[in-house]
Amino acid sequence: MENQYQEDEIDLIALVKSLWIERKFIYKTIIGFAFIGIIASLLSPVIYTASSTFIPQTSQTGSSSSLSGVASLVGINLGNSLSGNEISPNLYPQIIGSVNYKRALLDLPIANPSSGSSVLLKDYLQNQKGGLNVLGIIKKYTIMLPFTILNAFKVEKKLNEMVLLNEMSVSLEEEELFKELDGILSLKANSKEGFVDLSASMKGPVIAASVAKGAQEILQRSVIDYKIKSASEVLKFNQKQVDLKKIEFDSIQDKLALFKDSNINITDSRFVNKLNSMESEFEIVNVVYQELNKQLEQSKLQVSRDTPVFSVIKSVTIPNERSAPKRSLMVIIYTFVGLVIGCGYVLIKNPLIKIIREIKA
Repeated sequence: MENQYQEDEIDLIALVKSLWIERKFIYKTIIGFAFIGIIASLLSPVIYTASSTFIPQTSQTGSSSSLSGVASLVGINLGNSLSGNEISPNLYPQIIGSVNYKRALLDLPIANPSSGSSVLLKDYLQNQKGGLNVLGIIKKYTIMLPFTILNAFKVEKKLNEMVLLNEMSVSLEEEELFKELDGILSLKANSKEGFVDLSASMKGPVIAASVAKGAQEILQRSVIDYKIKSASEVLKFNQKQVDLKKIEFDSIQDKLALFKDSNINITDSRFVNKLNSMESEFEIVNVVYQELNKQLEQSKLQVSRDTPVFSVIKSVTIPNERSAPKRSLMVIIYTFVGLVIGCGYVLIKNPLIKIIREIKA
């Protein structure tokens, strides 16, 4: 056992000795990789990150009683109809990953500081990418040329089909832009505390702030549209029924007034029977019309109740400092890699040469 410990100690001393002998090579390797790290950090694009933090407050239990009180004044009993299905913030990443959301974000107008005018986000990304749509153009006029010519003659006939197909399909240009958006946007939902952090990383501070602000607004609008979709459909239906019933109500009311004006001096039984019949019909239509108006007001309150309210904790601001690259950290990492490579090469050089000689022998 003592001999084994002695051999291990001798081997360790030999390794340290070999590193000391080749210390100049190790120093050169470290300095070389540190220099590469400096160059890489200086050439890396500067990235700015703008973010916002908000809380989706969809449950408004405090205002439920007040809404019920207001509704009761007009004869509406809300009951439990104001309870809606909550959308968990954990589903927000699925929303920003959807095609519809990304397309809406790509159509977002942003301020371009270089030109002093607004430009769509997709046009800005394509200009930054450079020649992004070349592949699609080449494909359209080479492989897909026969289909392009045929479609030119069938545009009017298949207009509806093409619109539906465009909504369902994703082009190569869109796929590339969607991948860029995945690298630009970052969303973190804290289910425990209930807040959502949305950030955008771009090469310019103003553009990063514009994208972050637009992404937040589109996300909140998407959540609201999804949340009130059912209540909005009911509201549209009730509004349509009220409009139709109002036409019938006005028509019967005019007929009743015209009948009374035309027979103002007549008091026979037939006149009384006709008048009673028209007044009964008017009362029925009036009751139905008033009931539909109550349902319409109830639907409006339902939409208002289901609409989520977002409390912004941290609003989007234009960043003054870059978020990347972290130049000092990059230099340290490259220097450490140089140390590992230099020491590793020194340690394996002699054993590797010995193995190669034995193989050749």
